[in-house]
Amino acid sequence: MSQNPFELAVDSASSVNTGFFTSPGFLFFLQIMEFVLVFFTIFFVLHSIYLIFKINTIQGRFRVYKDAFTRKTPPSYRGEFVTRWIQVKQRMETMQESEYKLAILEADKVFDDLLKRMMVKGKDMGGRLKQINEDLLPSINKVWQAHKVRNRVAHTPDFHLSHSEAERVIDNFEEALRDLRILD
Repeated sequence: MSQNPFELAVDSASSVNTGFFTSPGFLFFLQIMEFVLVFFTIFFVLHSIYLIFKINTIQGRFRVYKDAFTRKTPPSYRGEFVTRWIQVKQRMETMQESEYKLAILEADKVFDDLLKRMMVKGKDMGGRLKQINEDLLPSINKVWQAHKVRNRVAHTPDFHLSHSEAERVIDNFEEALRDLRILD
């Protein structure tokens, strides 16, 4: 019986291949690779889910922060800050040093509360102001100046302040509130 040369090649190849691919060492290697690939697949799927969750959280915070600086319409909490700002301005009208010192303290508190509402990170007002640059708030340097005066008012009992200096501080805060579209 004569065999076809093709059948001989298939028979000889299958006998060589079946021995290697069915050997216990190769099968053990395949089991280890299967375990490793399943482990990495589970790891990457869970890690992807975690990252998607974190990205959505970060994007939500970033959107609030970005919207506060680029908003065309005023924020929903605008009325609260406008009301508080009116009270600050009323204190300035009294022309008494104690009242306009309180006005500066309240103006600083209004601005700090706004930064907190905008979710600007920081331990205190100074820490939050460090997170903001001139691209986001053009009047940030004026806010820093006003905050420094506020610190002197709060921490130096015998610090005297003229009405014109107090007005300048209040105007600095007011300009920043206008930049953020809280005030018209």
